[in-house]
Amino acid sequence: MNFLKTFIISLVIYLGLNTVFMLIAMFTVPGYPTTDVWYLVVSVFAPIYSSPAAAWVESGIVPLLSTTDFITDLMIFLSLVVPPFVAIIVASLIGDNNLTGFGAWFLTAFLSCALYALFLGLGQGTSPYLYLQWIGMTISFTAVGAILNIIMVGIVNGFFYGCICILLAKKFL
Repeated sequence: MNFLKTFIISLVIYLGLNTVFMLIAMFTVPGYPTTDVWYLVVSVFAPIYSSPAAAWVESGIVPLLSTTDFITDLMIFLSLVVPPFVAIIVASLIGDNNLTGFGAWFLTAFLSCALYALFLGLGQGTSPYLYLQWIGMTISFTAVGAILNIIMVGIVNGFFYGCICILLAKKFL
């Protein structure tokens, strides 16, 4: 398939799986803010802000080895790892060549992090949860630094999973 179709399919798969994991959290976690629409929209894009190192080590392997609540830690780990992996596997299989899958995933990651930054900025005025998240980021990085940090994490995710996508492409299999 051409680049545009590969990109759209990988974006739909990525955001769809993020939505599924967000819905699982919404119905299983007590006190999840189900009435806060901005928080729900931002939650679909939020996993892109977790860098691969944080997803695999800080939210994955280490908590699973020293957990008291195995199911919760496993669901957090799976929600950070499964959507990008499924998206890059599909992108690598349907792309024309190895760079089509890489480019489609990279654009998916970049667009997701840009929308996450935009929705976080817009929603912080109406949602107390997003306001606290934004304040935490701006205290650490300042406002411009927080936006640049979100964009950089999206680029890191794009390159990390994009390189795996290149290795999984039809050309190499």
